Amino acid sequence: MLLALSARGEEGVLGWFSLELRKVQREFVAKRSSLAALGEQVVGPTAPQLGFQHLQLVAPPPESPWIQLDLGSSQQIDTIALIPAVVDFQPIARGAYGFPRRFRVDVSDDRTFETFTPIFVHTDTDFRSPGVAPVVIAANGRAARYIRLTVTRLAEQDGVFFFALAEMMVLQGNRNIALLASASGSNSAHLPPRWSLQYLVDGRTPFGPPIRRSALPKFDAFFAKSTPDGEPAWLGLDLGRTVEVEEIRLHPLHARQGADVPGFAFPLQFRVELSSDAAFTGVVQVFDTGSSESADLDFQNPGNNPVTLPAGGKQGRFVRIVMQKSSRGRDLSMALSELEVYSDGINVARGSRPMSSGDPGRSPPRPGELLVDGHTSFGELMELPVWLADLAQRSRLQAEMEQLGARLPELESLAKRRAAWSAGVTGSGAALAGVAIVLRGRRRRFEELERFRERLAQDLHDEIGSNLAAIARVSEMAAAEGDKTSDEWREVHQISRETTDAMREVLWMVGARNEQGIDLMEHLQLTAARLLPGRTVRWVNVADHFPEEWPMDARRQVFLFFKETLANIARHSRAAQVELSARIEAGAFELMIRDDGCGFIESETRAGLGLRGLRERARSLRGSVTIDSTPGTGTCVTLRVPLAAL
Repeated sequence: MLLALSARGEEGVLGWFSLELRKVQREFVAKRSSLAALGEQVVGPTAPQLGFQHLQLVAPPPESPWIQLDLGSSQQIDTIALIPAVVDFQPIARGAYGFPRRFRVDVSDDRTFETFTPIFVHTDTDFRSPGVAPVVIAANGRAARYIRLTVTRLAEQDGVFFFALAEMMVLQGNRNIALLASASGSNSAHLPPRWSLQYLVDGRTPFGPPIRRSALPKFDAFFAKSTPDGEPAWLGLDLGRTVEVEEIRLHPLHARQGADVPGFAFPLQFRVELSSDAAFTGVVQVFDTGSSESADLDFQNPGNNPVTLPAGGKQGRFVRIVMQKSSRGRDLSMALSELEVYSDGINVARGSRPMSSGDPGRSPPRPGELLVDGHTSFGELMELPVWLADLAQRSRLQAEMEQLGARLPELESLAKRRAAWSAGVTGSGAALAGVAIVLRGRRRRFEELERFRERLAQDLHDEIGSNLAAIARVSEMAAAEGDKTSDEWREVHQISRETTDAMREVLWMVGARNEQGIDLMEHLQLTAARLLPGRTVRWVNVADHFPEEWPMDARRQVFLFFKETLANIARHSRAAQVELSARIEAGAFELMIRDDGCGFIESETRAGLGLRGLRERARSLRGSVTIDSTPGTGTCVTLRVPLAAL
């Protein structure tokens, strides 16, 4: 829908005949820019728990159903957020699943709500579906123990009446104090592991961790492994001083360097401890799943959702999570992308000293600072109020764009009538109409092509991508068995990972979709490693940020130039070492590729080396290329491209 509106929202010839149309078009473009500035939104369940669902009925019930949270004591409430359910058995584009049409939110210190304070009332008209965004309700510091949602009109879908929510969040400062609260309600569907009343407060939402999609860190998580003498794997922090801990947040690894697996290497059984000394001789226990080979104690994999554990003000300087049962079979390792410790509403873990039982020997080694760098696997962590505000702002912008888009046909029709009248007077109407028809035809063909590309990308990613991820996981586990076939399984694992990367690369090159978590620099690094096996590859400069205005098509052209040059090195140069540099300087991107191979004399080379193609690609980018080569001493190719929009 928004793609079509985006095309129509651009200023064009018709805007000359209607100031109102031009104003609406400009507002649309401005809101689209604001929406783009919020970054990419990640939506979709990564854990089996979907939330709460009211029983599906063939007719509305005689009394309004309700759900209620008990915070345990009267608490100051800043914000209440209703997180809509998003299910994995219907398209994401369909929006929220079963969000109530009319409802109210009240708070009270009385469990029976004989007396109460209204916080939000929307019972006279239908509430606009929030789509895949939270409904954020300000409580302005009101103190209460109980929060009740009363639904006066259910959602209706496929002939049945019900309502559903993924989560109810109650914010006090930067913390969700509703986590693991006691929940009650009327006519709830208890269908684990999908629907249950208690899933309303389990911290698992279709929005994943509270992050802003940003430049990715080099590594996606920190690993720890059990020691040879039998000490279990553990990760921890030295906070530098003793603090009263309110809660501890464990952020799982969402693997992106290999198979795309949320919750990768999160332990099945574990305990979380505080201590005043690094040796943990005196332990204050915060959480313990128990320790047993029985699956009854296994912790359900959280996907990419944070695991938040209330600590109730227990004191300690050192905190650690100890694995009691691995999720990786014989590979006794665990991983986290971030470890947060909240005291007095602030994450006091940021910048503290990481500790662990030892890195499992990954190459290159991963620094312990990954636990406290403020990033999860796919983005920069945000505090909960800011995160919810960003999500709500995204929803408002989308709604406003749809409203503006709904006005466009009428305004365009009026502008066309004025254009026709003006054409009759000035004699230029035919030319203007022809231009409008051509532009509309081009836009229509562009929209059809975009829809086809999106379907192609989705099918490849969902079908082939999921199969490759499964092969990668199976082969990795088989290789860990250590029998005589392990080498062959490792080769299968390597091939599956390379094929996954190649598939993402193809989709990105043809513009079918912007692959999550992959940017130009990451493409260049992955491609160099893949195309130059057995050679020493050294990056002397790595560009860490590209201007947003630099067109995606220009980035693809730079990537194709880089890939073609590396292919020449692999096929012809007989080089042992390759030196690479990518940097931004004086408003231009400079890419340098130098090898120590056999070199060549350009005037004597055959056309197959593709030098003409490199020069033509540089010209299409309004850039320049220099090729310096001497037989016996190697070749240096340097591309310089302006970063301004083409």
